Amino acid sequence: MTFSFKYKPEKLKSGTIIYRPLIPLTLEGKEKFDVFSILDSGSDITIIPIEIAEFLDIKYVKENEVSGITGSSIKAKEGKLKISFGKGHENYIFEIPILVPDKENLSVIIGRAGFFNQFKITFIESEKRMEFKKIDL
Repeated sequence: MTFSFKYKPEKLKSGTIIYRPLIPLTLEGKEKFDVFSILDSGSDITIIPIEIAEFLDIKYVKENEVSGITGSSIKAKEGKLKISFGKGHENYIFEIPILVPDKENLSVIIGRAGFFNQFKITFIESEKRMEFKKIDL
């Protein structure tokens, strides 16, 4: 079965309104944390703000230098995180690899590793929405 989410509007400081592909997730660790996350097909891995990782009591497997679109590198800890995602009666729980940068990050960013292979994902830009169809692994 297929389910979808509409992009969420965000007003920038300039007053311009942009629409972001945000999806609702429950992050699970020692506690549970509901969040709207940016679905980013250009990101290799999921990025979690350090404050959320500390709240969830994430266990790390190692620390690494990582770089992003700007080319500058930062230190980040690697771990795994259980997430719950879906809509209505379709709810899926699985584990994904994550990075937790040692500097502040404003948003949870859902990258491809461990998430995109779970679904057939279609971005319908003209309608400002995303469709998800679960793939049997």
